[in-house]
Amino acid sequence: MLPGPAGPARLAVMTADAELTRALDQRLNHLLARAHRELAARGFPPLPRPELRLFDDRLDAGRASPPQGGGGAGIIELNAVYLHRARNAMLRETVAHELAHLIVFHMSPRRRQPPHGRLWRDIMENWFEVEPERTHRFPTQGIRARRQRRWPYRCHCSAHELTTVRHRRAQRGTIYLCRRCRGPLRVSAS
Repeated sequence: MLPGPAGPARLAVMTADAELTRALDQRLNHLLARAHRELAARGFPPLPRPELRLFDDRLDAGRASPPQGGGGAGIIELNAVYLHRARNAMLRETVAHELAHLIVFHMSPRRRQPPHGRLWRDIMENWFEVEPERTHRFPTQGIRARRQRRWPYRCHCSAHELTTVRHRRAQRGTIYLCRRCRGPLRVSAS
């Protein structure tokens, strides 16, 4: 692993091969250098180097967790399966995506910003020169992830599926409306 501004990346959950670890460190170092220049130009202190972790049991490509209690380093978690299947896209896009979330929190820790709002998009486009996509398009076959049950509902014009969380809310009285016909969704007998 290459040493970075605050030490080498620590990869937990799964072990990564040396080449992948080196590539992750290089990409993170590159993005952090750009971020530190931009932050300094705006009067912000440098972002502490986030901890890197890998997982293989969820469908998301990555996740950023801000530091607990403020001031410390955040955590970037990356999907190891996608890293092995689509290394270049994960390094280019997902690492930048998750680091941009940590930067948004770093710049406004007390004010809740939209996760993929204007500041996040600006960081992605102008600081990192990466298209600001909210979701990935990696194939999910073969990933052992718990899939959420879907409940059948209908409106005036079509069939819908609600997650268990929304189904339970509907059972307690929350009314969901169809985006097309604006009619209420009713549980289907199915």
